[in-house]
Amino acid sequence: MNNKLIIASIFASGLGATSLGLSLLAPTIAHAQSQTTGAVTGTVTDSKTGEKLAGVTVICTSPSLAQAQTAITDENGQYKITDLPPGDYLVTFYYADITLERGGVNVGIGRVTPVFQKLNQAQAGGEVVKITDTAPTIDPTSTTQGITIDKNYIKNIPFPGRTFEDTLGAAAGSQGDALGVSFSGSSSLENQYFVDGVNTTGLTFGTVGSPVINEFIEEIEVITGGYNAEYGRATGGVVNVVTKSGSNEFKGSVFGTYQPGQLTAAAEGTPSNASSIDATADLAYAADFGFELGGPIIKDKLWFYVGFAPQFGRVDITRETKRQTDCRRLEETGNLSACDARLPSQGGFADGTADTDPATGFYVTDTLDTEVRSSVSQGYNMLGKINFAATPENQGQVTIQALPGSRESPGIYGPASSGGKASSLTTDVSAKWTSKFNDNKTEVEAVIGWHRETFSDEGLDPSQANKPLQVLYDGSLGVWGPGFGAESARTNNGCFDGGPGSSDPYPFLPNNCPMDTTPYVIGGPGSITDETQQRRSAKLAITQRIKAGGSHEIKAGIDAEDNTSETNRLYSGGAFIQNYVGQDTVRITRWAQLLGEVGSPAVMGNNDLRFDNMCSTPDTGDGGVMGGNRMFVCDWTSGVEGSPGTRVTGNTFNWSAYLRDSWQIQPNLTLNAGLRYEEQRLRYANFLQNTVDPLTSQQLGKNALVMDQMWAPRVGLLYDWTKEGRSKVYAHWGRFYESIPMRINDRSFGGEVNFTQTFSSSQCGMTDPRIGNTNGEGCLNTDMAAGGGEQLIGASGVLIAPGIKPQYLDEVIGGFEYEILDDMKIGISYQNRRMGRVIEDVSTDGADTYIIANPGEWSSDEEEKLMDRIERTDDPIEKGRLNRQLTMFKGIRVFDKPSRDYNALQFTMTRRFSKKLYVQGSYTFSKTTGNYPGLISYDNGQVDPNISSQYDLIELLSNRVGPLPQDRPHYIKLDGYYTFDFKKKGEATIGIRLRALSGVPTNALAGHYLYGSNESFLLPRGQLGRTDFDHGLGVHLGYGKPIGKNMKLEVYLDMFNVYNRQGEAGIDDNYAPQFKLSAPNSTSGSEQNANPVSGGTYEDLIWVKTIDSRGNETGVPIGKNPNFRNTNSRYAPANARLGLRLTF
Repeated sequence: MNNKLIIASIFASGLGATSLGLSLLAPTIAHAQSQTTGAVTGTVTDSKTGEKLAGVTVICTSPSLAQAQTAITDENGQYKITDLPPGDYLVTFYYADITLERGGVNVGIGRVTPVFQKLNQAQAGGEVVKITDTAPTIDPTSTTQGITIDKNYIKNIPFPGRTFEDTLGAAAGSQGDALGVSFSGSSSLENQYFVDGVNTTGLTFGTVGSPVINEFIEEIEVITGGYNAEYGRATGGVVNVVTKSGSNEFKGSVFGTYQPGQLTAAAEGTPSNASSIDATADLAYAADFGFELGGPIIKDKLWFYVGFAPQFGRVDITRETKRQTDCRRLEETGNLSACDARLPSQGGFADGTADTDPATGFYVTDTLDTEVRSSVSQGYNMLGKINFAATPENQGQVTIQALPGSRESPGIYGPASSGGKASSLTTDVSAKWTSKFNDNKTEVEAVIGWHRETFSDEGLDPSQANKPLQVLYDGSLGVWGPGFGAESARTNNGCFDGGPGSSDPYPFLPNNCPMDTTPYVIGGPGSITDETQQRRSAKLAITQRIKAGGSHEIKAGIDAEDNTSETNRLYSGGAFIQNYVGQDTVRITRWAQLLGEVGSPAVMGNNDLRFDNMCSTPDTGDGGVMGGNRMFVCDWTSGVEGSPGTRVTGNTFNWSAYLRDSWQIQPNLTLNAGLRYEEQRLRYANFLQNTVDPLTSQQLGKNALVMDQMWAPRVGLLYDWTKEGRSKVYAHWGRFYESIPMRINDRSFGGEVNFTQTFSSSQCGMTDPRIGNTNGEGCLNTDMAAGGGEQLIGASGVLIAPGIKPQYLDEVIGGFEYEILDDMKIGISYQNRRMGRVIEDVSTDGADTYIIANPGEWSSDEEEKLMDRIERTDDPIEKGRLNRQLTMFKGIRVFDKPSRDYNALQFTMTRRFSKKLYVQGSYTFSKTTGNYPGLISYDNGQVDPNISSQYDLIELLSNRVGPLPQDRPHYIKLDGYYTFDFKKKGEATIGIRLRALSGVPTNALAGHYLYGSNESFLLPRGQLGRTDFDHGLGVHLGYGKPIGKNMKLEVYLDMFNVYNRQGEAGIDDNYAPQFKLSAPNSTSGSEQNANPVSGGTYEDLIWVKTIDSRGNETGVPIGKNPNFRNTNSRYAPANARLGLRLTF
């Protein structure tokens, strides 16, 4: 579904820079025990005979553990200790009067650490033997891929950002996109995020919901594939964050970081050709400080942990105004001449055409003035936790977290007052209980949680709050600047167009300061947001360990989520105005509620005075051949919050159950098998439930879409040839279903209708000298658009294709890992992910009716059912309605079936921290191809999961198959740190973070007459190559010194992109602007849109013709965007962050 008018494109603002490389890849050694804890397991044998010893007492202790945990080996000498918080452990073995201690055993989230131990029964009694060998780094019972990030990695590896999502790139096959981190070929909106076992994923889109600051984090588990049946609702990755807890020791820290603008190199600009305003963002400062403290309330029974950390930041946007020149000619040498603004007849080079640099294709410009406008933000991280233990086997935890924040940003392409301010609050509350029974063979875990997000925004200028947002296109800064008082005198004077004999330095240019490729924003704040999302969740899991043909760990669980969303649907002033000044065209978009089509039963006898307007739209039932219109009785919703039709409340209910068995057939051979079942019930907005849809005449119930029968089997096999947990060969297959974000509830199941009217400027009143044409506000009360230029998007409502099935992907993984040296392992793995089915909205009648469907497929059984229903219907009106639906549903099959194939070969090497050195590196070779990028429409910037414009219109599907935006064939990552121990003088640490990666595919895009810019793939996807291969290096320098008993003071410096390579992060793919000028420097032109050239090449583009407002090709060639293939975003410049930490 198209709605780019109200969706803030988070992609191509051109003001921000993407930080280079978001990841380090390496398979994790994880086998899920719990989302917040890990386990230790192994076998105890006689060192001489190999006899397996029963009755050995094994005890785990750690500063991370409030109470010691104990197990006794069985008749096969095996033991397992579960529910261990992440950290380093001392494992002690007691057998008769023999005692062995093995320290430095690291336990991670969801990870089983193998500790196999040999005992010498001839050893003298009473002696404590300390084992110095390290535990293996490989979990030989798990096929899970990903990485576990501990607090030492966070502390010593330099990565941009201060919250956990900035570390997630430390995983195989991961890369950053505009909304987060994507894993294994999926988009970033396909992930699930958990904090202390509670789902904190953003409800509307699926982004990170609760960005916890790093100082509060104990460990992060990133799962990128191969996960067991405990995990679901994700076709990307799963992220588990465990925050710190209190223990029997008081400990904590006071910390602060400061990133000043003085330690940031100047950002390299990305100027926009044919625009007179360029903007470059530079960090002024980013700072945070805080404390965290944990300890006992009642030793061995009750513990606390608290943390508080404010964060502040400012970004300075340098705004440069410029004018084009007309004083040069191209010499025979290929270079431009010196500037001489006289006519050729006078010995100069002025010809009435703007000068162009032959080397870059950019217009030559003079800088007029610069101005700095600043965006400020602040936020607060607050965390409180209580842990309690009735007994070592029965423990609980209660956590509360709050993350308030605010920002204020000026307008950039227009008056500063056209900017906005926003505030947000994220709250998480959770409670967890675990119990062990039956000699720890039975475990029960229960978790309940509440996640809540609020967000609201408003304009900076209160006097404009009730005015519509108006965007001016294709005009002159020389008119708009003085008109709205937003530009300096130097800019206004420099942009003056006076003609010969005036002060205009280039008098033969009709427009010195064109705004051809950048709009100018005036008026009110536009789309007004005031939303609240909540998730109430509960889950219960039971684990049972039994002996039967080996060892079985059987786990069963159930969970449920009740998700709600409340959001606004309004524009300030009741409308959004696009004023195409150079084309004498004004377009007004409103939210509308439709009572029904004129003459329909819903309209007859209507007494609701709100519905006092008429909305028309082209009748596309005949494919637009006859050119008729449909007329609806409607209400244009106001811009006043709380008015009828401006508030939408949605609800989704999810539940799932699973059963899995980890069967250890032999100590070195494990079979993991599981089955997960999921359901998702997406409901209509409250005001629509149990009503008759006036557009489809269908009786609406409570549930709009029920996704059931989501059976997700998982199976994996592992073999450890060393029999000591130092190797594994493994394979895994699994199916994973998507959890549909709630954006679809707000839009498709919330009765959303857009009404757009296109006027001739002459219909809007007299010329406004501030604009150079009419003011679009003059058309707000004009009833009839020019030439019938009215369009309803969603005029026939939204249908659900009968028999629609859930979206899923299948995954195959295979590989091996081997510990070649103590503390060092290598690995090779292959991962394939293939999209099996997609849910998207399609339209078979030219965007009149949208159908939530599986593009490319519709059940034959459902077709027969509908045909039978038509046959049994006597009512001619009902029969006609059903026949029309049958035609539309059959049209679903004509659409290309969505595809996305990800194939990756990964080479990894990990050396865990030992003897002062930690290293982790990898190389990934991957391909991501198809025609469906995922829940983000990277190409046009739309963020509407499952209802994007990607499959709305059949004519736009051509040329979409190829390398997808996530396709980066080569990715090299290397992380490491080394600590120099100076004894009493302290210690110094050097850390590095190296990234090198391929660029992304580039395209040639054009506009569509209904959907706007960047919707039509003129050429096959990726045919024009890709952006540059890039690389960057970060360095961490730290020094710490003890300053008292149990106290340590640390200072550090993190440097990013140290050699200041501001590589090309993105380019302008828009070949044909939606509006083109009739000639260079012209002030008039025409709308242009174009259909794809199926299988075409770059040379074919000169023959492409525009299409008219009904999709018919004209004889007018398309015009090329002067900014096409120019860089529009770059990676962040060199910068540095200072830090201070006092631990105690």
